[in-house]
Amino acid sequence: MKKHVGAMYTRRQSAKSHGYAKNLSTILSRRFVASVSTALCGGLFLLSALIGCQPKHQIDHLKVGRQQLLNSGLAVDAVKHLKQAEMDELDKAPPRALLVLAYTHGLSTGSAKGQGLEAEFMTERAQRLAALGDEEIEHLLQILVRRSRLQKDAMQVVIDKGESAFPVMIGALGSVEFLNLHGDIIEMMYQIGEDGDGLELLVEAIKDADTSTEVKIALLRLIGRIGGQQALVDLEMLLTETDDPGLKMEINVTLYRLGEHEYSGTIITGLGSDDMNVRRAAARALIHLNDYPVESVLKALQDSDNKVVTSAAQALQNRPNAQAVLPLIEVLIGEADNAAKQAASEALRIHAEQKLTKGLANRLAQTLISGKIANAEDRLRILQLLRKDALMQQVKVAYLVNPQLAYDLDQYLKQTETHEMVKEELRRLLSELE
Repeated sequence: MKKHVGAMYTRRQSAKSHGYAKNLSTILSRRFVASVSTALCGGLFLLSALIGCQPKHQIDHLKVGRQQLLNSGLAVDAVKHLKQAEMDELDKAPPRALLVLAYTHGLSTGSAKGQGLEAEFMTERAQRLAALGDEEIEHLLQILVRRSRLQKDAMQVVIDKGESAFPVMIGALGSVEFLNLHGDIIEMMYQIGEDGDGLELLVEAIKDADTSTEVKIALLRLIGRIGGQQALVDLEMLLTETDDPGLKMEINVTLYRLGEHEYSGTIITGLGSDDMNVRRAAARALIHLNDYPVESVLKALQDSDNKVVTSAAQALQNRPNAQAVLPLIEVLIGEADNAAKQAASEALRIHAEQKLTKGLANRLAQTLISGKIANAEDRLRILQLLRKDALMQQVKVAYLVNPQLAYDLDQYLKQTETHEMVKEELRRLLSELE
């Protein structure tokens, strides 16, 4: 009986232990699932939080506004982005410079008027133009260097800013960064200074020891072009204080252009100077002189410096003289550079129009036929000159007197000439003789 009860107790204990084990397994499984679920939920929550915290894509309003304005000319659209860029950017100069340009372009093209924004654009432009500082002006010059469809409008902004833009522009004249903009800078300064505005700033820059000689020369020529009488006293004083011979001659020339014609003798004497810069300045002044000895100009045509020769040939375009024809021909077929030869060609054309070049066409044609002109560009230039109206009339007369001329030119074309552009120009000339 006890054995049976013991057996039953043992079975009960075994069953109870099995139940405990089963319950424990269930509990552990549930806990594992709960832990995994909690981890998954936590991970998903964290991922969602991270995704939710990701910054939205930020628009680069300065970049968009610049592209809309400079690349597409969309001034009205650009203004919206540039205004936002003005608030966003740490460097305010680029968006502010672009904004005044956008308002200017919107007005000049009529796009602002077309959208009923003309009054707003005019007000904004006036306010922003008045507030433009040196940094904004320099940024506008950088825009001008890169060239865009808004070139004219950008220049107008700088011009409208007036003489207060001079310091930045003078600095740009001495900078390699703005080298290809120097001509435009001088033109903008000329338009600003036409009424005498800012002349004292130009004089002060010329006096400044830190201003390069090249910039001083450019400013002196600008004053001479403007005709700034207010600068006379300062320039005469500067003349006595300057040691540089080339710069002194530039001052002489400027003073002459300002009405002090007693400096003409000094200028003519400068054509024979040993200093190349003096000769260059003196030769360049010839175009402005009321009178000069022809012999001095003819001598300048034989100068070893191409710039002196070019200036002398240009002077003879204004005051043709029969004595200059042969020296000009020598320049045309000689060793001078293309600028000097082109100036000589134009001078000969003008001489021919004024009946000062008897026999010139035949002389040039014979020189061409001789085959002695090695440079194809020189041969082309001669033929282009011969085809000018005044010279072509001489060619036709020479042909009537000597019909052999057309045959010789034709033989030269077929047997000697090798350059296709020269051949084409010669064919055109011969066709006009038929």
